[in-house]
Amino acid sequence: MKNETKNFAAALEKALAGKEEEDQKKMAKSFLGVLRRRQKTYLLPKILKELELSGREKTVTLILAREADRETVEKMEEKLRERFGQDKKFKVEIDNSIIGGFKAKTNNFLIDSSIKTIIENIRQKLV
Repeated sequence: MKNETKNFAAALEKALAGKEEEDQKKMAKSFLGVLRRRQKTYLLPKILKELELSGREKTVTLILAREADRETVEKMEEKLRERFGQDKKFKVEIDNSIIGGFKAKTNNFLIDSSIKTIIENIRQKLV
């Protein structure tokens, strides 16, 4: 069963990697459906624990719309460590297409506070 838990955790981690928040939500619902159909929902706490353990030594990619001064980046990293863990290393990338705000992602999670995503969410609600 331990191996089964690791396999499910690895599959979920791979499915969520690099996806936007909405896609991650859809993937998580789909994954939960698979667990239900296989009558394996009792494994969910162990799978989540396995994901947490696998993400402990990962890097957080901080994506900004433009260059920021070191002090600003350090403050952002400090706040993100509260969410992702104190032992995280940060890699800063610039992506002008997000317009403003930031994205922070690991293999397992994505925080998307970009202006581009906010505009896209508003557009979808208006359509």
